[in-house]
Amino acid sequence: MPGTIDECAREVTNRGGVGIAVRCDHTVDADVALMLPQRRGLIVSTTANLEALPYMRNLFYDLAKNAVARMTWAIAQELREHSIAALAVAPGFMRTERVVEAFRRAGALEFRNGPGGPNETTAYLGRAIVALASDARVLEKSGQLVEVGTLAREYGFTDVDGSQPPPFRIRAQAST
Repeated sequence: MPGTIDECAREVTNRGGVGIAVRCDHTVDADVALMLPQRRGLIVSTTANLEALPYMRNLFYDLAKNAVARMTWAIAQELREHSIAALAVAPGFMRTERVVEAFRRAGALEFRNGPGGPNETTAYLGRAIVALASDARVLEKSGQLVEVGTLAREYGFTDVDGSQPPPFRIRAQAST
């Protein structure tokens, strides 16, 4: 996949933010001990809201997504006394490089937004994280799994095209 952390930081800056590329190896204590002395911070993990999805018929996908939400909840319990919030954020169906490639390989040269096609840009998720990072009361949400579409309504941000895609849902097919 294209892109580096430095390119990502430049893109954030180009869009009006302040992108700072920071290498962090979570297995190295020194890399993760910068946040504790500040007694504030925000850790965001991305995952899927499995309550909004039918079982995807893939045990490992289901376990991985649930593990991220549970890990985030546990991190929140550990770090709350240090005023560090941890949240799991669930975007919708995003137009990422991998999704674009999957559509291309399937012969779908054009995207359909909405049902059946990706309808969120990665900027929508980024704006959700900015809103959380700017919220002085974010610690109240710590440990939760929150959806980007819900955060957009709460904080009043939109995707780059001005739309506000709702929380992502896939209806389960009725079995016959």
